[in-house]
Amino acid sequence: MSPLYGRALLEWPLVLAVITVFGTVAFTLFCAPSGDAYSEAVVIALSPLWRGLAVVAVLIAPLVLLDITAEMAAVSWWEAIPLLPAVMTDTHVGRVWACCIPATGLLLAGSFLPQRHSCRTIVLLALATLLLLCDALSSHATDKGLLAVVVYFVHELAAGLWIGALLGLWMVARRGQAPERWVEDAARRVSKLAAWCVLAIVLTGAYTAYDALGLNISHLLLSAYGRTLIAKVVVFGIVLALGAYNRYWLVPEVKAPRSRAALLRNVGMESLILLVGVLALASLLANTPPAHNHTGQVLAGCTANLLDAPRYGDNTIVHHSTWGVGSEFCSESW
Repeated sequence: MSPLYGRALLEWPLVLAVITVFGTVAFTLFCAPSGDAYSEAVVIALSPLWRGLAVVAVLIAPLVLLDITAEMAAVSWWEAIPLLPAVMTDTHVGRVWACCIPATGLLLAGSFLPQRHSCRTIVLLALATLLLLCDALSSHATDKGLLAVVVYFVHELAAGLWIGALLGLWMVARRGQAPERWVEDAARRVSKLAAWCVLAIVLTGAYTAYDALGLNISHLLLSAYGRTLIAKVVVFGIVLALGAYNRYWLVPEVKAPRSRAALLRNVGMESLILLVGVLALASLLANTPPAHNHTGQVLAGCTANLLDAPRYGDNTIVHHSTWGVGSEFCSESW
């Protein structure tokens, strides 16, 4: 297995955990019907999910940083351990992860706050948003300027909101024994939110794809990045078709028991495909070098080796692949 694909496999649970926590917490705050006796039950139904995913983030994040360090230095994980302090203080990606790893610990602590704590969901949302921002700040987008970073960040937020709304609706309806009226109201809200999220994902995804591939069709068809992007778009299209059927056929008839049952079944299927298919391909895409860099030149693959590099007092920055990042390692002066 390619080391980059191994990284994608390692990063996928972390991406899944942070995106899902962000989206489901946002669902409870902004999308789920509020002002009724069932509001607290929504939080109770989703709390075990938040705790489990926070544990995953705490366990996986240090391993990703260790893998990053090992690949930068071209050494094993065990040999990379003494290099971690230098990476976290003297490289760009290390400084980002120096913020990310404590945030995962706070996310875990926040998930165990008392159920009735009024700030609990706000704290979780803020921490998950911070982790997504760290992802954007350590991605390829940092090489292309502030606009690219903002677009990348918005892409992640939209994906998180969409996935979280679908998963939150399905889990609360199936596992939380939600009243029929709640399901009907929530389904309509989720449908509206999903439409806006899809629009944001398409626009930001198109911008990112153009930034990485340009308008050269050979880059799309012949490069590993382009073929991975095609696979992601195909799976995304399947989910989109299923979502369109839900929105235009099932949601208008959601009061009917058969339509409601079919809607929840489809929503669960959408959530599964997005989490297992689209996010896995997104992690793979993030660890696949684009066909060209921002100047349009084909990447030859520049690697910064910690063992061969000079001392880091010269403010050298190493751009590295992390969850949401590509695969090249280029050092340049800050």
